[in-house]
Amino acid sequence: MTRYHLLRPRAASAALALALTVGLAVAAVPTPAGATVPTRTAAAPAPPAVDPWALNLQQWMWQIRNVIGDRPLNKVVMPGSHDAGSWGITDKTGVCDTASQAKMARKNPQVAAAISITQISPITEQLNSGSRYLDLRLCKQGGKWYTYHGGPLGALFFDDPATGRKGEVDDIAQWIRNHPDEVVTIELNTSVPADPDPLDTRDTQAEDNAEAVELLGKAIGTAHMADRGRLSPTSTYNQFMADGANVVLLDHKSATSHGWDWPVSNMESRDSYVENEDWGDLFKQVFKNLGDQNAVIDLISGKAIDRDEHVLTTDTGDPSKFFVLSGNVDSTLAIPDAAYDVVSNGMNYKPDGLPYMLYLARAHNIKLLEKIEGEWRYSGIAKNTNVVQIDFINMGGHRADGSLIGSGDMSAAIIANNTPVTAPGTMVGTERLADGSWTAAQALPGAYGALEFAGGERAVTAMPNGDVQFLAYGVDKHLYHNILRANGSWQGWHRVVSDVLDRQLNGGRLAMASTPDGTMQALVVDKDGNLLHALRRPDGTWAETGWAGVRDNDHHVMQAKNVSVTGLSNNSVKVLVYGRDGAMRLTERHMDGTWDQAGWQTLPGTGDAKVFFGRDLSITATPDDTLQIAAIGVDGNVWHMSRNQQGTNSTWGMPRVANNQPMRASSVSIAALMDGSAQLLAVGADGNTYHTTRAANGDWSPFGAVTGPWGRPLAATDVKMAGLPGGKTYTLVDAR
Repeated sequence: MTRYHLLRPRAASAALALALTVGLAVAAVPTPAGATVPTRTAAAPAPPAVDPWALNLQQWMWQIRNVIGDRPLNKVVMPGSHDAGSWGITDKTGVCDTASQAKMARKNPQVAAAISITQISPITEQLNSGSRYLDLRLCKQGGKWYTYHGGPLGALFFDDPATGRKGEVDDIAQWIRNHPDEVVTIELNTSVPADPDPLDTRDTQAEDNAEAVELLGKAIGTAHMADRGRLSPTSTYNQFMADGANVVLLDHKSATSHGWDWPVSNMESRDSYVENEDWGDLFKQVFKNLGDQNAVIDLISGKAIDRDEHVLTTDTGDPSKFFVLSGNVDSTLAIPDAAYDVVSNGMNYKPDGLPYMLYLARAHNIKLLEKIEGEWRYSGIAKNTNVVQIDFINMGGHRADGSLIGSGDMSAAIIANNTPVTAPGTMVGTERLADGSWTAAQALPGAYGALEFAGGERAVTAMPNGDVQFLAYGVDKHLYHNILRANGSWQGWHRVVSDVLDRQLNGGRLAMASTPDGTMQALVVDKDGNLLHALRRPDGTWAETGWAGVRDNDHHVMQAKNVSVTGLSNNSVKVLVYGRDGAMRLTERHMDGTWDQAGWQTLPGTGDAKVFFGRDLSITATPDDTLQIAAIGVDGNVWHMSRNQQGTNSTWGMPRVANNQPMRASSVSIAALMDGSAQLLAVGADGNTYHTTRAANGDWSPFGAVTGPWGRPLAATDVKMAGLPGGKTYTLVDAR
């Protein structure tokens, strides 16, 4: 099945289309029946998700320019062709005498060809299939330039002036001229004859390398080629378009001084290769053990994907460079099986009619596609990789579940990662500045080298010196502590308690608050519903009492469903809970460590209700120690009340959305600022985060949407907020 360059139609099977759309597109969160959807007034509309089934792979960059336009080119996720020119290799096209595996290729041309062909169609067809990065390897052989891989030669690349025979570069150049809105990056690597005469002072190798660059520039037209004096890997797609540049040439030999000849130092890559043995040595080993055949594709594919997964989760690329992730299999590992199969089945053996390497690549790509459409659909690729380089880029086939793979599906799945989905459970933070603007929402760094922190319940508080402290459960159910220092550096995640206590806490609700003396106080609800308290001193040590039970009015350990805490100006804290019966209760822990003798007091409900019952709650204190309490009632709406130092409560009010409707929500958090104002966050009925401000005089602004990573609404399951010095607030969400 081939769909190289047409607008990719909807699948004939509605079931297949639905399955792929669910797997790849960013789906909207449905609104529950009867829910009021808040009006989004504070954030610009999010860019649309990239629908892989609607992509025109010939011009996908132009098609999704509203998504990638202002993004640096090295953050645009694009498919790439590994050994793009290898499609022209056969066992009769010859050998590149200067290549590293020339000896093996001359001795065993069929085996060499079988493991060197990584693409099946000409480079223009690879471009039509979405590739925007070409791994181009050229060999100068007999005065002519050919593509090559390992040892075997491929097709003629530059025109042969002696015969007038046209090379493949002419079609590539024409494609580039016909697609001025598509930026193609070419990584050029050449293999040329050594200097013929040691007494000759000419550097003929340098001249040959420069010749390849000059011929490429002449064929494409240097007007199309990006000038490194004006553009860089961090220049945006729109900046490349404004400069009229749609080709980036990365030259391994830095052969000329032309501005359009970029040194390859502008790029770094992470190989999926897991072996570096010499092909010739491996080939010799094969014939010693011809009957010892391994499950080659499982070995190769599994190791390659494991290595790529490590890169995507722990290995951030240089933000100033292009970054290439190799999604291809390691042909060196294929040699033993390739040789065995070829010898056993005849020297022209082609499983399923494919050269051996393409046969292996197809099997690997099916596994790779499952990752790209699934786990890797999250933010890893777009965060630290922009080129995903693969073999057999326009293959067809079937997924593991039997559904059809079209020839452009690999490319489309990679391109869809330009609107990545933050993995559910990832902790994402953003600041609201004093002028009302928001910093870019970003995932918090992970523990043990991971790029992101994912887990369960979390809490945040701001310290008097501007630090932000965090408590959170990881996916391992352990409790961790971290600090984002005022200077922007991170302490790193540290375990807080023992394995035994972690099992007792079991991921229960968390709350934390700071006091003016620099103390951090934390509360947790354990697996039995017990409310426990701990204290971290200003010097960073934890109180020896550990996590001690907080007493209820009957002198038993307080049973709670949810908890929030805030610091007061005298270094005491107020603790707010929903008790086991669901009633809202309040008490105080004094600065000397004693708890209020009056015990826990229930707070009145809305209307004539004597007690407030609800689903979530949050408490903060303004500089005059007036308490601001936000809660979600049993009706699902956001409510607010205040309580002064004398213990007098205001009536419950209802912050509203722009159309004066109640704010329906599943999570709420409130934080006070030094000017007496407060800010409130809520996770709305649509699963997105909304923000409002309460002025010091009690007036509320309408709720507005908060923008998350990649310009989309900040989707969340839970939200926490802390007030920072200087009129800023820090928002922490658990990504939906």
